[in-house]
Amino acid sequence: MRPTPLRPLFAALAGVLLVNSAFAQTAAVAQPPAGADDHLAMGKMWTFENPPLAYLEQEYGFKPDQNWLDSLRLSSLRLGERDNPWCSAAFVSPQGLVMTNHHCVRDAVATLGESMGNPGLVDAGYAAKALTDEVKLEGLTVQQLVQQQDITQKVNEGVAPGGDATEIGRLRDANIAAIQKAAATAHPELLHQVVTLYQGAVYQLYSYKVYDDIRLVMAVNLQTAHFGGDPDNFTYPRWSIDFSFVRAWEGDKPADTTSHYFKWRKFGVQDNELVFVPGNPGSTNRLFTKAQLEYQRDVEYPIIVEQLQNGMRIVAPFAEDNAGLRTTLLGWENSYKSIKGTMDGLRDAELMATKRGHEERFLQRVQTDPALSKDYGDAWTAMAEQVQTKRAVHPKAAFYSASYSAILERAIGIAKAVDATIDDDKRTAAREEVLASKMYGNPLTNRLLMDHCKRAEKWLGKDDPFVTAVAGAHRSDNGVDWVQALTDLTKSNLRKDAFVKELLEGGVDAVAACDDLGMKIGRVLWPLMRDAEEEERVVDYAIAVHGARLGRALHAVFGTKVSPDATMTLRFSDGRVKGYDYNGTIAPWSTSFYGLYGRNVEFADAFPFTLAQPWKDAKDKIDLQKRVCFVSTNDIVGGNSGSSIVDKDLQVVGLIFDGNIESLPNDFYYTQNKARAVSVHTDAIVEALDKVYGMSRITNELMPASDGAKK
Repeated sequence: MRPTPLRPLFAALAGVLLVNSAFAQTAAVAQPPAGADDHLAMGKMWTFENPPLAYLEQEYGFKPDQNWLDSLRLSSLRLGERDNPWCSAAFVSPQGLVMTNHHCVRDAVATLGESMGNPGLVDAGYAAKALTDEVKLEGLTVQQLVQQQDITQKVNEGVAPGGDATEIGRLRDANIAAIQKAAATAHPELLHQVVTLYQGAVYQLYSYKVYDDIRLVMAVNLQTAHFGGDPDNFTYPRWSIDFSFVRAWEGDKPADTTSHYFKWRKFGVQDNELVFVPGNPGSTNRLFTKAQLEYQRDVEYPIIVEQLQNGMRIVAPFAEDNAGLRTTLLGWENSYKSIKGTMDGLRDAELMATKRGHEERFLQRVQTDPALSKDYGDAWTAMAEQVQTKRAVHPKAAFYSASYSAILERAIGIAKAVDATIDDDKRTAAREEVLASKMYGNPLTNRLLMDHCKRAEKWLGKDDPFVTAVAGAHRSDNGVDWVQALTDLTKSNLRKDAFVKELLEGGVDAVAACDDLGMKIGRVLWPLMRDAEEEERVVDYAIAVHGARLGRALHAVFGTKVSPDATMTLRFSDGRVKGYDYNGTIAPWSTSFYGLYGRNVEFADAFPFTLAQPWKDAKDKIDLQKRVCFVSTNDIVGGNSGSSIVDKDLQVVGLIFDGNIESLPNDFYYTQNKARAVSVHTDAIVEALDKVYGMSRITNELMPASDGAKK
């Protein structure tokens, strides 16, 4: 479920929740009744600062104590690069053993294979038969949340109510930078992140212990993890056995995680059981207004979906014999299906009517209270005005770029290096980047560049200055001859390092006088990029200001009953193991190995329903009645991939790896009638370790005989 688009899709969101006493006092004012489930429309991604203890006790008769919450938090992890986490994980043994999804470490395993001279490593899988065989995955980290601090007042220091939105945004940015710098000085051993809930209503500082020596223990064959491929992605029933194990090391020995790890339950999860998912959901937009969601439906998501759809078509022929491109293509397919499913939800008239009803009841409760109406009553109108501006600005910000052209990258960098409107440090950095840049260009990148230009013409029009500059003389009433236009661009002297160096040494006059086609385009493109980015930054500041007002209003109306939008920070979700009605029949709560082997036979062992050879060889050893996957009502989204799913005793019973197609509109409005989280059952993991990959040393580590967990 990790989105891997052609370019970043969303700015990183961050946030946590603490309830201001003023909010709680305002919430006590009498209000018109809300819809019965309005408080759950924001979902069930609970923060550890504000666990819903009363709700859990009322719903399940279960009230966790602080020790339970601390153990849940400290056993759970984020996984990815130090400053770019993308998945979840968890400690599952006292020796630093970490469980996550195969697709969460797939790129790192591919890179490892290339460094080992074994480009087929992802396809073949890896099983370290001894501790000494565990191999470091360069650049990969796991991050454990160890400290949280409310910093709302510090972030808002100096902010005047009703002030200019741009100034407020810049002041908060400066305050956040100062807070992070102070935290790094005080505790340099930790990674610090300022996170935001409710679109800026509340801020906290999260501090993480980072384990940066992560070694590969076990990765299944790619086809085992990705069984069913794109056709089965975001569907259920499923038979993907999508898991891997890595280990955190410290001081050249396995990390001591005795204090906090999830124990393995011998007998797997059962139907209707209460389960919890601790993990790091990436982003949701449940507090977005109708105007914001319609902007996503009409502008933001269609641009991304087109980019991914066209990119997949272009890349597919090149990926057949290239493992790196193949893993990239898998990520794009996942992102496309995810965003397309969300966009389809935004186009669902019935679902959007439900969302509008929720918003109207929310607005009514604000407007019927004089104090709330004074503070927040105009927030929806103000937001709609800013979103209208965003509709006009975003396509320019999306398309004003070098795309896949090394020539245009150099041209933009040169123009930036002599731009007197930016500061010296930025000009110097641009110059150094240009001098260090390398030329590239092949049929793949050329086709992706052409697609970018064609889509720019569609969204911006053939008279847009970017389109005009790149198209040159090849524009007509019928559009642009992009083949010829980009052929002309390839003749640019910016391909030559000496020419580029000479231009930079000549400074602003030489750049202004240069008649090279690439440089001519760069002189036009860089100011367009600079100004579009600033325009979007200004409108985003204003949207953030009004979003924070809406967040405070939400607190005032619903108090602590609502969970915040996802922010790629640690949450926990409650749910039950439960099947659902679909396609005129019933989706069972779990699938079995009978189904896995049967699906392989039904598709005649054809890709993507091929079985990896080790699974064919082990068929007679496998207990076909054992469970493979199961579904639950837990509230998850991308970023939750790799989350352990645990029972109320904090024992591992499964591993999240996907959601069904019905769950995708939960991005903006939470429901649990048919939306389901999809997990690998622990039965499947144990069968794979013991009977397919010969990894009994790991099952013994997960279920030591001394615990009575394994015979």
